[in-house]
Amino acid sequence: MSSSSFRARLAGLRLPLVGSVLGFPLLMCLTAAAAGHTVDVPPPNGVDDTSNIQAALDACVAYGPGCTVQFPAGNYLTKQLVAYNLRGSFKGMGNDRTVIAALPYLFVNIEANEPHSLCQPNPTSCFWPGVVIFINGNIQVSDLSITVPAQPGTATLPWTFEGVTYIGLMDVLTFTGEHVIATADRIHLEGQVDPTNQYFGYNVINALHFTGEFARSPKPWDWYLVSGSFTVRNSSFSTAYVGISQDGFVRSSRITIGGSPDAGNIIENGYGGIDLETSQNSFFEVSYNQSSGSGAAAWVVPWWPEFVSKGPSRYLIHDNKFVATAQNADAMFLYDDTSNPWIQAAVWNNAVEVQDTLSEGIGAYNTKGTAIWNNTVTGTDGNDGIGLWSATDSMVIGNNVSGFTVDSTGHAQIYLDPSTTHDLVVCGEPSDTVLNQGTQNIVIGCQQSAAMTESATRSAVPAASASKPGVAKRKPWLR
Repeated sequence: MSSSSFRARLAGLRLPLVGSVLGFPLLMCLTAAAAGHTVDVPPPNGVDDTSNIQAALDACVAYGPGCTVQFPAGNYLTKQLVAYNLRGSFKGMGNDRTVIAALPYLFVNIEANEPHSLCQPNPTSCFWPGVVIFINGNIQVSDLSITVPAQPGTATLPWTFEGVTYIGLMDVLTFTGEHVIATADRIHLEGQVDPTNQYFGYNVINALHFTGEFARSPKPWDWYLVSGSFTVRNSSFSTAYVGISQDGFVRSSRITIGGSPDAGNIIENGYGGIDLETSQNSFFEVSYNQSSGSGAAAWVVPWWPEFVSKGPSRYLIHDNKFVATAQNADAMFLYDDTSNPWIQAAVWNNAVEVQDTLSEGIGAYNTKGTAIWNNTVTGTDGNDGIGLWSATDSMVIGNNVSGFTVDSTGHAQIYLDPSTTHDLVVCGEPSDTVLNQGTQNIVIGCQQSAAMTESATRSAVPAASASKPGVAKRKPWLR
């Protein structure tokens, strides 16, 4: 979402700002700490804590690097909060002890003068549909929960974007700007199911959001490309359209979701678990997480066409548990841009489960050079356990698909569609079924389905890709 930094302005206001904060009744005690200052947020007042929390954020920004906004235990109520260039921590006493809840009926006026133009978020005149928004800086958010408990239809007042009316929030916690270093550790973010939100079905779209959707000016699509790092560990996300989201206009960034056996995250009760969209020259590690979704537990997909990647990104996806919970869902899939490929992916050691019919375990769409190995895929009456769709130069090696059964209208445990070419499949067991409808693919140690013999007589020119129902190509965006 939107835009320029307030660093120069804040630098000039540091002393007056600190003085004004100290002058507030009820406000925080400022204590020198070894790494900087600590700004203690007053205990919750039970009505509206927005001004106290915002004042603490402003004070920490003014103090500079090493400052901590420290919450005690308690249940806070707030409207939108915004901080530019915080270089410190936003910290509670534990995600079961410090809870920040969004008040209902939040006012939103995100749109500037023209379509696809965004105003610059601030706590007085431009209110984005997010609870806590950090722009630029080096931020560590830890040991607290942020929730959107609003009942259906009450998360926000009606707000418009490009003539379309919405009710609901885009994000619970947002990191954006031009350069951001962001770490989320031991946090819990949660929304609610909202049938009145006809576009998404939840009162919040993204629980946690790292994005370059930050306008440089009010001109349409004049947005910064964010760079930096984004680390999420030891956290949980529930009941949002997607749990952890990285959207477009991201370049030269390192994104780690989980990252080690003791740092994994849990994402549940949403449509999508982990949502990764077009990036440029970036590195991703997604590992040791448990993620589920009624659409997909994880996906890597193109963002909207206004951001075209100028360099590929590397995705290492391993040692996760991915669960698809609804019919026609995917446990995880990669969906590259045929006109401008940008996904370089390796997928290994994941436990993949589909819980309803005609679903897919792992799908690779339009990718080149994807490596999928040593994953375990389970489920009944599925479409395919592992599917290559218009993929080239890819490898599917040593995966355990013996616990995946195929519906009579499905394809095979491992499927290569008519547009695949130069792919290699090496089965983990001789009984694994493979349907190879492509050309110049190599299949070793597998049981070829009856349809394979027929496909071998087809022309060497690839046919159009077979269709699979229900594949979510990307997350909808406000249009």
